[in-house]
Amino acid sequence: MSKLDCVIVGNVVIHPALAEYLKRSHYYMKYDQEKETITLSVNDGGGGVDLIEVRNASHENALKLARELDLRSSDKDIDRACFWSKYHPVLHFYHDCSDDAEWLRVEIFKLGIPCRVRKNAVLKSWDLNMGQYSYKPPMWTVQKTLEQVKLYNKEYEPSLDVGF
Repeated sequence: MSKLDCVIVGNVVIHPALAEYLKRSHYYMKYDQEKETITLSVNDGGGGVDLIEVRNASHENALKLARELDLRSSDKDIDRACFWSKYHPVLHFYHDCSDDAEWLRVEIFKLGIPCRVRKNAVLKSWDLNMGQYSYKPPMWTVQKTLEQVKLYNKEYEPSLDVGF
């Protein structure tokens, strides 16, 4: 790996492998001007977790890292922003160990869509949560659910590239 493949902020090197973890998550970064720290955090649906903290960093370092991670700010003056984020929807699949559930899990995997799977044989049916929507029988068949997954993925496809 060359130095061009890494993002360097002060004496911290961030390797592109971090991008794999950040796929399909809501990640955000903040810069604390008083403490001169950059904190990168992630929330993949299970609560927020701090990933890295860079100390003795300048605001310019924070801006550089935000740009490299392709984070956005709601602040109109981007050069003065201290908070940036990017949202990648997370799919959560509750697997009831049925053949239908396994077929759907495999099809989602074949599409290359990151999905958190929780197997539980005592569930009454499978259930797929995408953002604010939930798909489960009897209202949704696995085929119709897969169609919705494909549409959902198409909407967020550009955000699968993290920008490293």
